[in-house]
Amino acid sequence: MHGRAITVIMSGNTLGISIGLPAMTWIGLTFGWRSVFLVLGAVVTVIAVLSYFTLPEVKGEKLNKSNSPLAVLKMPSMLIVLLLTFLSVAAHYGIYTYITLLVEWIGFAGGIGVALLIFGIGSVISVVVSAKYIDAYLRPLIVAMLGVGGISMAMFLAFKGTVGISHAAFFLWGLAFGPLVTMYQTAVTKQVDEARDIATSVQSSVFNLSIMVATWIGGMLLVNFPASGVQLIVYMSLVCFVLAIAIAFLAKRTLRSSSGLSTNP
Repeated sequence: MHGRAITVIMSGNTLGISIGLPAMTWIGLTFGWRSVFLVLGAVVTVIAVLSYFTLPEVKGEKLNKSNSPLAVLKMPSMLIVLLLTFLSVAAHYGIYTYITLLVEWIGFAGGIGVALLIFGIGSVISVVVSAKYIDAYLRPLIVAMLGVGGISMAMFLAFKGTVGISHAAFFLWGLAFGPLVTMYQTAVTKQVDEARDIATSVQSSVFNLSIMVATWIGGMLLVNFPASGVQLIVYMSLVCFVLAIAIAFLAKRTLRSSSGLSTNP
């Protein structure tokens, strides 16, 4: 049940992005960009206070040679999960960071507000579905979500802002985005019997590193190719999706399901 537990907890991440981004966009457009930072500052303060009074005390795990970050990185199965994390996050965030420019480039009917709403609906639906099936069908879920993400990028490239098709593309992209965090956090917990906190921390670090690298490359493309930069970022995302699909499809042992733990030790 690790996958379901992680999905329930990390659904806050997906919901926060799906709801928070359009909400903050509306606040910024309505009251000015400074108001967004004021609201976020207030929200973070509330979170800090709630965390102090509600989160339980948990003992740390003593560091040794078997549970160090270096030991985790020496595991071939972990390296596969980390590579999948890097490619998948780059595929999503490389273009998601510049989603407003994407909407403008394809001439999306309804603008950024509608695009984010459709994207958010898809994300919420996929989180609910993944919570039910992630433990029993981890690898099929990962392959399917990567495939759906790749299809959405291909739809943007082939049809741009065609009404209906582009809306479906944003919905499919949202479906692929929803379980992004939970898929690989669950995969990590299946690779280690101890030091799960350290293993998931390493995976989270790669997650954030991938965002940094992908957005940096995307920014460089926009600066050096102002006329076609957004299109090139979409191509980059598509390539990352395809590579990740191939790796996930072949990683049968690494991305095993819970039901296969007893038969495939």
